[in-house]
Amino acid sequence: MDETFRQHVRAIAAEGKGEPFGGRTFLPLVTLDSGARVGVDGDGTFVLASAEGDTITPYSTEDAHVFHEVLEWKRDAFDDKLEEAGRALGLPELAASLAFPAFGIVRAVLAKNMHYTTRLALSWLLPSELRQVQDDIRRVAEDRQLPTALRDFARRLLVSP
Repeated sequence: MDETFRQHVRAIAAEGKGEPFGGRTFLPLVTLDSGARVGVDGDGTFVLASAEGDTITPYSTEDAHVFHEVLEWKRDAFDDKLEEAGRALGLPELAASLAFPAFGIVRAVLAKNMHYTTRLALSWLLPSELRQVQDDIRRVAEDRQLPTALRDFARRLLVSP
């Protein structure tokens, strides 16, 4: 993650913005359809706060799949909401959407190999992110256990070397 983004978030948290949640400062950015909220903690790590308000999961490679619900949003709408909330907090333009670990979440969801979420994950990628997940996309394209339409979709996303 961009250290500049972290510095901006730390400064905002130091101003007292945000809310206490699970022993840390939570700056909410996007409320998902389930009521769960995506935001950042006072250190600038993206987190997912449960709809019940009882757990907060920091983004990590191991727990990236927990963020799967963001894939149910249209990517542009999600990025727009991140930007709008970021601006309201005083973050620089585009900072929140550029810092969001999109391809890490996509990679984790693709590894779960579930048809519905695999399609969502492949659809969520921006053209600029395709190279970063080529190995994962290739695995989907070659997986004979997946439906042909899903494999074909993955093949169309493969980037020539």
